[in-house]
Amino acid sequence: MTIKSEKQVDETGNAKSFLKLADRLSYVPSYIFAKLDKEKQELQNKGIDVVDLSLGSPDLLSPKIVVDECIKAVQNSENYRYPPFWGQKQFKKAAADWMNKRFSIQLDPEHEILPLSGSKEGITHLAFAIINPGDLSIVPSPYYPVHSRGTLLAGGTVYELPLLEKNKFIPDLDLIPQSVLDKAKLFFISYPNNPTGAVCDFEFLEKLTNLCIKNQILLISDLAYSELTFDGSIASSILQVKGAKDIAIEFHTLSKTYSMAGWRIAFVAGNRKIIEALYEIKTNTDYGVCNIVQASSIKAFSIPFDEHKKTAMIYQERRDIMLEQLKKIGWNIPKPGGAMYIWLPAPPKYKSSFEFSHDLLHKAHVATIPGTSFGTYGEGYVRIALVDRKERLYEAVNRMKTAGLIYE
Repeated sequence: MTIKSEKQVDETGNAKSFLKLADRLSYVPSYIFAKLDKEKQELQNKGIDVVDLSLGSPDLLSPKIVVDECIKAVQNSENYRYPPFWGQKQFKKAAADWMNKRFSIQLDPEHEILPLSGSKEGITHLAFAIINPGDLSIVPSPYYPVHSRGTLLAGGTVYELPLLEKNKFIPDLDLIPQSVLDKAKLFFISYPNNPTGAVCDFEFLEKLTNLCIKNQILLISDLAYSELTFDGSIASSILQVKGAKDIAIEFHTLSKTYSMAGWRIAFVAGNRKIIEALYEIKTNTDYGVCNIVQASSIKAFSIPFDEHKKTAMIYQERRDIMLEQLKKIGWNIPKPGGAMYIWLPAPPKYKSSFEFSHDLLHKAHVATIPGTSFGTYGEGYVRIALVDRKERLYEAVNRMKTAGLIYE
């Protein structure tokens, strides 16, 4: 049968598109950063040197023993097959052993650990496993975008819980309306925090866990920066809190601690039933993590924790340099306790974080991310990622000064 179609044109004479996108895409805010990223690339294509402090993509090298193991794994033809859906047993055991050594947490590798192609993938899939249309997630704001985007893509709604500078970017749990707690299905946290760099104490984790247990809310901890803490601070796992494993899971990634962002490897740990729900989604959407990457990453878990401290010291030194230089041009910012970012207030003359980030790019050739990319309460800030050499950080602030981009 031949289907006859009639070409339609719009008022300009161009053919109309018959493509109708899924409604769910309209629920998700577009990445404001995408426009600036395109402009950054256009500048670079013209040969302009841009100090790129936008993405939180580590510039440090992946560990040599991991790279060496990867070479061996590539030479093993068995690794060319599909990976097991549940993940390699050796990887799961190594991850569980790492959790035990780091946090004194006993986990069943078979049922309480699941490898992921990065924690972003896992968090998105989790939303599809848990959230029905109309369900609510509590997400502290500013946030790592996927904490809200997964829920929105699944048809849920998001309650943005303010993270305010006056509270050191720790949410006031007592201010959450009971009507929100009654409806909430998921509660996300991430400390050390992206984008603010804030850290929390164990008492906060205990209070939050008890709140979620009382209100039967699943608690999701994104602990991407567990080993990047400064000034003697040590991050805790939510799974260390008594009773947390009854309602919580935690995402860990090798992207930051081991500078393996491009390898796309992470794992989720904790409540067996939540992980099984995530697994059900993953079996219908992917084939698991590349065998070569899993086999290589096992070596990462064997690296002594003292090496992580050395990595953290590199970022702490960069933090201190950046804050010291920014202070010379008007900013006086409390030291973030972890992660790899400076959460920089926009000067009062700017009407939006996007406007300030735009000027940083075009007047100083320094790439950052506007705060609104991180939610409603990100407005008024830009995020600087400490992902370049010390010399480049000095250069970035010097360019800001020369361009008149100072805090006044």
